[in-house]
Amino acid sequence: MVRAARTEKWLQPALLAVAVLGIAYSSPFPFFWDTIQLGSKHAHHYYHTGFAQLLLPDDIDSGHPPFFGMYLAAAWMLFGKSLAVSHWAMLPFVLGTVGLLFPLGRHFAGSWGWAFPLLALALPPLSGQLVLVSPDVVLAFGFLLGLYGILYRKGWALALGALLLAAISTRGMMTVVVLFLFDLYLRFSRPNRTNHKPVTYLKEMLRALPLYLPSGLLALAFLLYHYLEKGWVGYHAGSEWAPSFARVGISGLIKNGLVLGWRLADYGMVFSWLALGLVIWRKPGAFRNPKVQSTLWLAGISLVLLAPTFLLYSGLQQHRYLLPLLLSVLLLSFTAVAQGAWRRKWKAGLLGLVFTGLLTGHLWVYPDHMAQSWDTTLAHVPYYRLKSQMIGYLDEQGIPLEAVGTAFPEIGPQYFKDLSGRTAGFAPKDLSTQRYILYSNVMNDFSDGELERLREAWILQKALRRGGVKVQLYRISENTYLYNSAKQKD
Repeated sequence: MVRAARTEKWLQPALLAVAVLGIAYSSPFPFFWDTIQLGSKHAHHYYHTGFAQLLLPDDIDSGHPPFFGMYLAAAWMLFGKSLAVSHWAMLPFVLGTVGLLFPLGRHFAGSWGWAFPLLALALPPLSGQLVLVSPDVVLAFGFLLGLYGILYRKGWALALGALLLAAISTRGMMTVVVLFLFDLYLRFSRPNRTNHKPVTYLKEMLRALPLYLPSGLLALAFLLYHYLEKGWVGYHAGSEWAPSFARVGISGLIKNGLVLGWRLADYGMVFSWLALGLVIWRKPGAFRNPKVQSTLWLAGISLVLLAPTFLLYSGLQQHRYLLPLLLSVLLLSFTAVAQGAWRRKWKAGLLGLVFTGLLTGHLWVYPDHMAQSWDTTLAHVPYYRLKSQMIGYLDEQGIPLEAVGTAFPEIGPQYFKDLSGRTAGFAPKDLSTQRYILYSNVMNDFSDGELERLREAWILQKALRRGGVKVQLYRISENTYLYNSAKQKD
């Protein structure tokens, strides 16, 4: 126990220092992936309108509470609009996330508690988000803060964590329900409880409700106000993300179920499942431990509440949508190993395997024909420098950005991404009319057919590569371009 206390004493400030250095390192990173809209575009609206109205215009309103964009805009007004200010605005949530991992690990594993922060920060979907200006960092912090409040009976922490979750997104609102149900489970399963009458359970629910009331009222007020003002919640038929909310049939449900399994094992999480499987096989008695049982319930509740939207809709399969579930599964695996009747060296070996496996997840880069969530792994980090080099090359060659076709996340003005003030930006790709196409494997919206056409019929003019990321500029031959132009006129 003394050794564990000493380990935590130096490890906690070390990891907090690493978090600060991480923000300093990532401070030049442009907005990336969904943070372009959920961070930059939302903040620009409030920054330029002076918070004149609460709700966002329909073209950038994704149905979430807009408080993250408002927070970012306020930071710009106070300290100046820059990428550095945007990243440093994340500091309270990043430090809070790192700091909360220690008491959570200590609660579930005692002297082994120091290992949980290492595992969680190695988890690609968490650390990949921590280098971005992302509302999901706030979501992760709110989830951990609420969990801390439940476990340590800190009402202020639970109420604040739930309020942050309700303010950050509709997924955050669902995560509040996860916390509430987990809270009820712990209240109903206290060791000294002998009265199991329904009236007793009702009293426990009534005792818990006041801590969730502020978040519930905020969620209800926002959703009701949004519906009364706009007539829709979540999305509308004309929004660019409406196809993501298309309901799937039986075949789509089965496919999404397989994808869910993949997401839960992806980027090194398979090693967490492997460790859990070894516990079930060799030390099944660990599951009689109340701490292990509680983490099993937390993971189960998270799965039941967060999986339906993943399964029922066509475009909601990103890793970050499952962040509370992934953290819960990792916590389950960690607790099962730590509470199992293993020798110390076996526990250290298993946890070391999980840690190493999660680190390798940042190196998992799939072939071009397979889409992957680049914003939830540090493998995307080289992209920023490669993109800057490619834009520099285009400028040297006198090729306007608007003359180059590409895909998400690079369509549109550059100033939403790098805050440079440059209004020029890449155009949506059209291989039938454009002379230049910019492709990177961080883009998931190139079809297999388009990739084949680029490699067989187009000329690779410039290719950049760093780590697992590549950025390529293709141009079509002059004769083919003229032929396509004439065909379009006809």
